Amino acid sequence: MRMNPLASSSAEQLTSVTSLHQENERLRREKQELEVIVQQQRVVITQLEQQLSERTDAPEGVDELRTHAHRLANLLNDFQEGILLEDEHRSIVLVNQLFCDLFTVPLAPHQMKGMDCSGMAEQSKRFFRQPEQFVARVNQLLRDQKHVVGEELELADGRILERDYVPIFIDNLYAGHLWKYADITRRKLAEKASVRLNEKYRRIIDNMNLGLIEVDLDERIVYTNQSFCAMSGYDADELIGNVATEVLLKGQNIDVMREKNESRLKGSMDAYEVAIKNKRGEAMWWLVSGAPLYAETGEVVGSIGIHLDITNQKQLESELRVAKQEAERSSQAKELFLANMSHEIRTPMNAILSLGQQLTKTTLTDHQQFFLSMINTAARNLLVIINDILDFSKIEAGQLSLEHIGFNMGDLLQRAVNVLAHNAREKDLQLDVVVGSGLAPVLLGDPYRLNQVLMNLVGNAIKFTESGRVQVRCQNRTVGNSQLVTICIADTGIGMTASFKQNLFAKFTQEDGSIGRRYGGTGLGMSITKQLIDLMGGTIEVESVKNEGTTVTVHLSFPIGIGDVLPATDPGAQNTSLLAGKRILLVEDNDMNRLVVTTILAACAVTVIEVANGAEALDIVRTQAVDLVLMDVQMPVMDGLEATRIIRQEISLSLPVIALTASAIRTEKEECYKAGMNGFLAKPFEERELFDVLLKWLATDKPLPGTDEKPLYDLSKLESIGRGNQAFIQKMIRLFCTDAPDVAAQLKMAHRDANVDQIKQLAHRIKPAIDNLGVQTQRAVIRRIGELATNEPDSPELPVLIDQFKEAISVIVAHMQATYPGV
Repeated sequence: MRMNPLASSSAEQLTSVTSLHQENERLRREKQELEVIVQQQRVVITQLEQQLSERTDAPEGVDELRTHAHRLANLLNDFQEGILLEDEHRSIVLVNQLFCDLFTVPLAPHQMKGMDCSGMAEQSKRFFRQPEQFVARVNQLLRDQKHVVGEELELADGRILERDYVPIFIDNLYAGHLWKYADITRRKLAEKASVRLNEKYRRIIDNMNLGLIEVDLDERIVYTNQSFCAMSGYDADELIGNVATEVLLKGQNIDVMREKNESRLKGSMDAYEVAIKNKRGEAMWWLVSGAPLYAETGEVVGSIGIHLDITNQKQLESELRVAKQEAERSSQAKELFLANMSHEIRTPMNAILSLGQQLTKTTLTDHQQFFLSMINTAARNLLVIINDILDFSKIEAGQLSLEHIGFNMGDLLQRAVNVLAHNAREKDLQLDVVVGSGLAPVLLGDPYRLNQVLMNLVGNAIKFTESGRVQVRCQNRTVGNSQLVTICIADTGIGMTASFKQNLFAKFTQEDGSIGRRYGGTGLGMSITKQLIDLMGGTIEVESVKNEGTTVTVHLSFPIGIGDVLPATDPGAQNTSLLAGKRILLVEDNDMNRLVVTTILAACAVTVIEVANGAEALDIVRTQAVDLVLMDVQMPVMDGLEATRIIRQEISLSLPVIALTASAIRTEKEECYKAGMNGFLAKPFEERELFDVLLKWLATDKPLPGTDEKPLYDLSKLESIGRGNQAFIQKMIRLFCTDAPDVAAQLKMAHRDANVDQIKQLAHRIKPAIDNLGVQTQRAVIRRIGELATNEPDSPELPVLIDQFKEAISVIVAHMQATYPGV
């Protein structure tokens, strides 16, 4: 059972109470030891009496009697108590050294033998706290001549003595008496301390808000404090002597309690939660801290439990669970709304932007060209607003992930400024970029989100500056293997008040209504910028004076990368002729979006087969040959996810299926991968983006997942390693053809068995062979598999990549075996 956070404090209370029991047990054992010693001494005295009785009536045994008396004297000297033996005339017969020490007698015991003791009480009374009472009591004992044991006397110096008086009779005639004094100061102090400690803890136990009970091995209650009675609703006499489980649990949870009792017999302590009913039948929850209760012999004789009423806390936990469920449902509803909104708005936006782009390729009058430019600008502005809202929602939901790839900071800054330079020129503003020296050529991070931050900050600076300049400065400092980058965007614009600056990063916030009317915008840009910088582990500072300008400073840290991790910045010309003759199935329920795709592909000699839902798509795939499917996700009759799942289960594992979706929600992208789709193209898309996807999957004779139009393999590195040794090269190819398919199969089985460690080991094992044989098409794939297995083992991308890797290896091995028959 989940431990309650209050268990630790209850355990501490239980430890204190257990310590009290242990201290009491120690004191009881010491007292018993003292009582045993006293009893032994009494036996010796009895023996002395018997010896005197047997020998004093036999004159012929005087020598023997003296011998026995001598032995007894030696024995008395070894006693841990002061002994004084007087005859009937009060002359000293025997005395030991301890007696002399107790009363500071300056004589040795043998020197005192025969001395008259009749005045000793008066002489010794100064040692006692109540001297006159001491003398009176001695005289009374001598008169009464009765056996007195364990009489306590308080000394003036604080010591406490225990005195025994033993009259000696021979043939019913008084023959003297024996005094025994024992220093019991330590024992009495311990007893008083025990009483005080016992009383202290008893008061604590009785008054604390924790209920305490002790039960025996039969679970019968032997003690309970008042708090426990108040918690349970029972009086003490209704509890003591009764079985705790029968009274409080009403026969429920018997197995649990039996297990707890068995653990007590083994000496274990623990804390657990239990549901009970009080006397009124009300359901309650208690946190119980239990420990074994030990006897003087060390045996477990029962258990002790401290009980805390956590009913209110359990009710609060229940309410929190309900609230959490409601919040999750609200979040799901919000996410669904955003997905639907994204789909409903971005779908027509895709048509407007794409058809507008196609229209720019036609011959238009200047007037028509102006109107078309305004339409495209308005559509892009609307798309920015939609993206802002979706980005903010994704950040709030924790669904926004960052890339970790190489980029050049200087180039990134310059490109961002170049994009916005036109806006600055229109307002006759000076726009400058100053990049400090020492900036690493490659940094590792998310250049796309960083570009979004820069576009927003620089765009705002231009938007809110009517005259003057906007300057972007970048400085850096190297610390270890990272660079601390500081980016400042300074403008001479309208600035802001100190009060508004405090709310600058709040969502949907602008300084006043006139700002929104004059400059436009949602008021989300700075909030998104702040959260993106936070995700990157950076900080943002703003300094501004109303009507004098604003300076925004961003501090970020990036690991330093190496040159070969930079992605290609020049996309190059697309050879769309490679698509000629391909058959593409377009599954899209929106007529305008089908028009967009067919218009873009019209000049490529591509055959486009159009259907409006997933069910129609299945009919086509089952009856006709197609090279690729562009599959919308949300459609009537049958959506794209269900259609893709059926394609993978019943028709083809290798047919490329690319998702066409207007949703920008990450969960939908994950659902696409789970369904078996190979790629993801979000609407609205640029013409180049569509061609990139099609060329990636259709530009080779044998479509390979993740090939990026690269050759299947390159043996130049292997030839360099083997220095042209063909036998070595063929052996390496043969080993690859044997090992790689086995690794691919094991990867699939390991993922099926959720064996993440084996996935990582297999990916690590095959990487050198992939590199040495120049299998560039799978170099990034196998590394991504290892990365996902390490950081995101539940990612839906992982099984897709493993399937792609297995399929690609199959094609590569088949090609090698056909090219090199000897292997």
